[in-house]
Amino acid sequence: MKIFTVFIADDHPVYREGLAQNWKNVPQIEVVGSAGDGKSALAAIRELKPDVAVMDLQLPELGGMEVLETLFAEAAPTSILVLTAYMDSKTVFRAFTHGARGFLEKAASFDEITDAVLRIGAGGTIIAPFAQDVLARELRTRQDTPKRPTLTAREVDILRLAADGHSGQKIANELHISLTTVKTHLQHIYEKLEVSDRASAVAQAIRRGILH
Repeated sequence: MKIFTVFIADDHPVYREGLAQNWKNVPQIEVVGSAGDGKSALAAIRELKPDVAVMDLQLPELGGMEVLETLFAEAAPTSILVLTAYMDSKTVFRAFTHGARGFLEKAASFDEITDAVLRIGAGGTIIAPFAQDVLARELRTRQDTPKRPTLTAREVDILRLAADGHSGQKIANELHISLTTVKTHLQHIYEKLEVSDRASAVAQAIRRGILH
């Protein structure tokens, strides 16, 4: 029998301890730790490398989404089951595109959560019906949105510095390139974003999700 190691990250101690206590009666699950804030959860997951982490998105100090994105960027071996009372289409889409293997409401029953942990631990994916609906809605919205223009990494760097109010010369100094090169990049940015000045370029980039 395969035993899956599980970590619980939730800021409500009663809920967190309730899961851990109930899982003592599930032979396939071994709870290896828990945390009430994102910063502690991230450190513990990095150290313990559990098979599955059950994680609320609304965590103090460091949000659950930030923990998820950090672990995804680090290619951590732990599979994440998002368990939250808060949900919208962008949140669900963002969670799954950053490595979440499951998404359940906190109102889910203990048996549902247990089944999700076991299936995710075995390599499966769990998407609750409500999450399927909002995920489909988000995908439809993104398909209907005009394709985002592709800026090079250098153009994004220049645009970000421009958004911070840096002059052309200061951008050049910061990136160790000539002012002429900065102006050329800005002109390419204007053409791609279909604008004619720096302020409009920044506004358009934020609107299209190029700058956050």
